[in-house]
Amino acid sequence: MSLHNSFVLSTPTLQAPAPRQLCSFLFTRIVVLLLVLARTGGAQIDTSGIALHHYLVVYRNAAIPADASARVASAGARLSRRNEHLGIAAVQSAGEEDDETTLHRLAAQPNVDYVLHDRIVYADRLWVKTINPASLNIDGTQQSPTTTTTIGKLPTHGKINTAPPDVPPSQSPASPLFDAFYTTPQNWAVQQVGGYGNNVPGGPAHGPWDTTMGKGVRIAIIDSGVDQSHPDLAPNLALNLSEVDQTAYPSACDDGTPQDQTGHGTWTSSLAAGAMGPGTGQVIGVAPSATILNIKVLQRMPAIITGDANLADQCESGQASGLLSWVVQGIEDAIINRADVINLSIGTLADLSTGDGAGLLASFNRITYAAEQANIVLVASAGNDAFDLSNPRYVELPAQSTGVLAIIASTNPACAENIAPGATCAPGPVTLPYYSNYGGPLNALAAPGGSYPDGTDTGISGWIRGACSSGKPNTVDGPPSDANHSYGCFNLGHTSYVQAMGTSASAPLAAGVAALLRGAHPDWSADTIVSTMRNSATPTPGLPVPQINAATALDTESKE
Repeated sequence: MSLHNSFVLSTPTLQAPAPRQLCSFLFTRIVVLLLVLARTGGAQIDTSGIALHHYLVVYRNAAIPADASARVASAGARLSRRNEHLGIAAVQSAGEEDDETTLHRLAAQPNVDYVLHDRIVYADRLWVKTINPASLNIDGTQQSPTTTTTIGKLPTHGKINTAPPDVPPSQSPASPLFDAFYTTPQNWAVQQVGGYGNNVPGGPAHGPWDTTMGKGVRIAIIDSGVDQSHPDLAPNLALNLSEVDQTAYPSACDDGTPQDQTGHGTWTSSLAAGAMGPGTGQVIGVAPSATILNIKVLQRMPAIITGDANLADQCESGQASGLLSWVVQGIEDAIINRADVINLSIGTLADLSTGDGAGLLASFNRITYAAEQANIVLVASAGNDAFDLSNPRYVELPAQSTGVLAIIASTNPACAENIAPGATCAPGPVTLPYYSNYGGPLNALAAPGGSYPDGTDTGISGWIRGACSSGKPNTVDGPPSDANHSYGCFNLGHTSYVQAMGTSASAPLAAGVAALLRGAHPDWSADTIVSTMRNSATPTPGLPVPQINAATALDTESKE
């Protein structure tokens, strides 16, 4: 499964992630598979990614028997989690029996529909540019400049900028600095889908925000957690849950609490619903008055570094991962907590020619159907593998599950995609970035994901600016073995803002638009909201599908 990060993907096991070779572009997505491909070439695909001795038992009629724990124990396993609304149980065996024997014993029990391997989900590493808001005075002057930082290997093309970053402009020496990045070209992606209006400085004076900013709408972010103290997110946070079970999948790099100790979930949350106004941070999301439900399903795991057994080094280079069963629980908890929109910047490629792949599709369909029946708009990223999903053997999940709106990526018209070494930003057409999945079966819409080239810290850029995690409050970087240490924004330390790119950005931007529509029309069904988004999307010659547009969506008359 994949959270949208950098482009290197590996075959996971239940142990710590194996070393990965970073590919040449940068974005943020979680991954449970290996895809090394180019749009013009063939694909080498590994869709295994199973968690050994961990299973999902799917029961008939979505009903888990009252004595399921005893039945599972008779098969030499332990029932670790019950998803009552979905009829799916997470099961773990001690590994004393071989995998095939355990699968057959579980599948043979009464009322069991089928049994799947649980999956490991990963957050790939990425290369990001960062600016620390603590380095700014109220008047916008700079104190301690940061530099471009890399995670893993440097990209094989593109400049490495080691010059001090620019800083957001001062609003007034007498007033606090807030929403500063929104007043620069850095917030292009939010404005491109319709995050502007109501005379908010930095964007067009009038637009979708004249009608609604999403107040009262709940967006569930199912991800690596959220930085609960981040000024762009804290005003809108209403729920902080963690589905992480460290007895099933332990980590010395994350304490398993809802606090984001990787950075990805904070980034996606800020794009969907970053708050605005005095007392907030420097970015604004598409639906800045919406409520955020933080549901953590991923934790930072140590990397394996050849010749380096130091845990701190392994954690710093680590990435977020978790179990698919945690994602299932996260969706169930989003339903229970009355989410209006669910954002899933995660995914896995299922091979339908295998029994496990077909079962995975059936399971996701059951899960997303339950959310759809609860009148929830589900939005999922299409994936960053440059894969043509026209091949019927493979499906991207949950993007191609029942009732899910899949989102592919698009580029910045002020900084057209150019992957040539040393390229700089120049205006050009909006296009499909070279990393984005695509294909008719996705039935997707497009939203900004960004691409090369990058720009300065406040200037025009092909990348997308968002919030990042500063780790647990009052800590410094290090394994959370005591109260004084935690990790935050990838391997950038306790850093509040980053630039990145990928369909992980596209999905929450679309989720923000869905929240604006729900805020403007609280009586509309989820189907009506999605239909309106489809009918109002703007065709663009450089994209295979239309691009989401909140302005035209709010102007569209729609009836159930």
